[in-house]
Amino acid sequence: MQSITINGQVILIDIQTELEAFEWENARWLGDKLIANSPFRNERRPSFFVNLEGELAGFWADSGAVEPHKEKGNFVWLLALLRGWSYEMAEQYLLEKYGYLDVAKMQLKPAIKRLEPENEVVTLDGFTALPKSDYLESRGIGSEVQQLYGVGGDSEKAIMPWRTKEGLPANIKYRRIDTKDFWYERGATPLTDLVFGQDVVYSEQPDTIALCEAEIDAMSWTLLEKDVIGIAVGSSKLSDGQVELIKRLPAEKIILGADNDKAGRKLNNQAKQAFGGLFKLEFADYDKFKDANDKLKNFSELSVQ
Repeated sequence: MQSITINGQVILIDIQTELEAFEWENARWLGDKLIANSPFRNERRPSFFVNLEGELAGFWADSGAVEPHKEKGNFVWLLALLRGWSYEMAEQYLLEKYGYLDVAKMQLKPAIKRLEPENEVVTLDGFTALPKSDYLESRGIGSEVQQLYGVGGDSEKAIMPWRTKEGLPANIKYRRIDTKDFWYERGATPLTDLVFGQDVVYSEQPDTIALCEAEIDAMSWTLLEKDVIGIAVGSSKLSDGQVELIKRLPAEKIILGADNDKAGRKLNNQAKQAFGGLFKLEFADYDKFKDANDKLKNFSELSVQ
């Protein structure tokens, strides 16, 4: 554990465990430092490092960075970039997990309308009847499924709202169509208090849901198997809030459908411990494919075999 100051609070953070939730190419864990390929661009040789211990614990730098805001920073900023969060969302996540929550300092803003005020859920205006996303369609997510989940896009980005169980948008994921860059709505409800697709589960009342990390994978499950609705939690770790939301979903069975990698297996095992005995559980079989969308895109190949 390393001491880091956030909003005036000194908290002890397990930096290495937080970083191990992500996939790192050419990683070398040197005890006091992680050296790896940059997570923000393609490269052949590692030029990225994070200090794991000492006075500069959490400080990171990318010597080959092409974008100034991805060149260096503290651990909060690194976590925000890796998870696609705002800086404030990353602060709140770390304070809730490792420290004590100072409500006066952690107020969400700007709140346009609030639902269930005890949970500090911020809902946003708009994001209804979004235009169809050609990018999502290229990933196998057709207009019917886009309408079901209330997602869409434009010529630059896909737009994927995270909604309350009543269907009100509480945060928005934007994903560029020409790069892997993505970001979320600033000042909205933290993803740790939401589950993507929960509104669809409540409206469709399926017997089976599939738990994934990413939105596109969740939507892919709706096409992979009949009468299955996919949900996503936005990372390879369930928050306490997400566990409680999923426990309340009107379903009998959960397919543990996280990515087919080390981080995905961690999420599946966490979900198994959280939901075993409450739901029937089944592990997804992705075979040689890396995730649900990869399997969906290759569905025609599987059908021939």
